[in-house]
Amino acid sequence: MAGAASTPGTESGYRRDQILATLYGQAVGDAIGLLTEFLTKEEAKEKYGEVKKQLELEHKCLSPEAHRKRFKEGDWTDDTDQMILILQSLIDNDGQVKPEDFAKRLKFWSRNGFPELGDFVGHGIGTTTAKVMSNPEFVTQPHKAAFGLWDRNQRNIASNGAVMRTSILGIHQYWDTDAVADNATAICKTTHYDPRCQASTVAVSVAISLMLRRQPRHIKKNGSYDIDTIIQECFQVASSKCLETDEQAKELKTYLECKKIHKLNLCEERKIGYTYKCLGCGFWALKQKDFRKALQTIVMEGGDADTNGAVAGALLACKLGMSALPVSWVSKLKHKDWLDEKIERFLKILVRMKDGTATSETADESSEDQEG
Repeated sequence: MAGAASTPGTESGYRRDQILATLYGQAVGDAIGLLTEFLTKEEAKEKYGEVKKQLELEHKCLSPEAHRKRFKEGDWTDDTDQMILILQSLIDNDGQVKPEDFAKRLKFWSRNGFPELGDFVGHGIGTTTAKVMSNPEFVTQPHKAAFGLWDRNQRNIASNGAVMRTSILGIHQYWDTDAVADNATAICKTTHYDPRCQASTVAVSVAISLMLRRQPRHIKKNGSYDIDTIIQECFQVASSKCLETDEQAKELKTYLECKKIHKLNLCEERKIGYTYKCLGCGFWALKQKDFRKALQTIVMEGGDADTNGAVAGALLACKLGMSALPVSWVSKLKHKDWLDEKIERFLKILVRMKDGTATSETADESSEDQEG
C-alpha cells in the first residue's frame, strides 16, 4: 500500500500514504505489543531474548498465557478495535463526531465484538471503561457517566483506555487543529474524564494532524519534520484546553519530552496503565527513525505493551510513512482486507469534508503542499 497511486474521492500522494501508515502503524504496534502485554521487562527478555532483534507476530506462541490465547496470530486487540469503532461511527454519520453514537457502538462491541469477524465478545476491556459502561445512562449520556465515575474516585483515575484509540481523530479534520482537539476531547470523555486523559488524547491527535498538514513552521530545511516544534505546539494546545494548573502542565511536558524510554518504567507494578506512561512512550517513539527498532524496544519493556505499541506505532508511522512498516507485520494482520475497506470509505468522506472548507484554507493547504 505504500506509495499507492491516488484514486478519485480519496486523499492523494504523500498524505494518503501517511494516513494509511498512521492507521496501520497503530494496528501493527498493537498486534506486536500483545507479545509482551502484562509481562515485566525481565519476563519479556526471558521469553523473547533470542528473537528480540526480529520479532514477528507468530512469536506470540513463545508466551502462551491465557490472555494471549484469546487472540489469534496476527490479530490486534481492543485498542485498535475501539479505534475502528470511532472510524465506523464517522463513516455512518457522514463525518460527524457523535459521542453518544460511539458509546452505543462501544457497548455493543463489549458484548459481541465484531460478529462479522467471528467474535463473540469484545476482549480486553479496561477497568475504567467497563465501570463507565455499567452505568445505565452510559449510552444516552456517556460524558455524565464518565464524570460520575471520575468524581467518585476522588477525581484521580487516569488510565490509558482513551489515548489508545485516538489516532483516527488526528486524521479526521486534520486541517483544523481546534476541531481535532475538540473531537479528541469529546470522544475521550465518553469513558475517561480525567484532564490527564483528555490532554493525552489531544496531544497525540494534534501531533498526527500537524504532521499531515506539513505547515512550513513544522518542516526543517532538509524537508524532515521539526519534531521539537510539533511537540511544543501539542503541549500548548493540550495544556491550554485540558489542564488547569502549572503543576499539571509541568507533568505533561515532562512526558512529552521523554528522551530515554527506560525512565518511563513501563512495567512499573500497578501503574502500567497510567495514561502519561503511554503518552510518553508515543512521543519517545516520535523522536526515533527506525520503526521496527523503536517498536521492538517498546515491546521489550513489557507493561501495557499493546497500548504503548498502538500509540507509538501510529505516531512514528505517520512521520515515516508506509514504507517504514515491516512488510511481514502489515501483511500478516489477520483482518487487513476488512480494515482496508473501512479505511477507503472513510477517506472518501474525509476528502468531501476537506473540499467543503473555506477557499482560504484550501489555498493555504496548496501552498503548504508545494513547500513541504
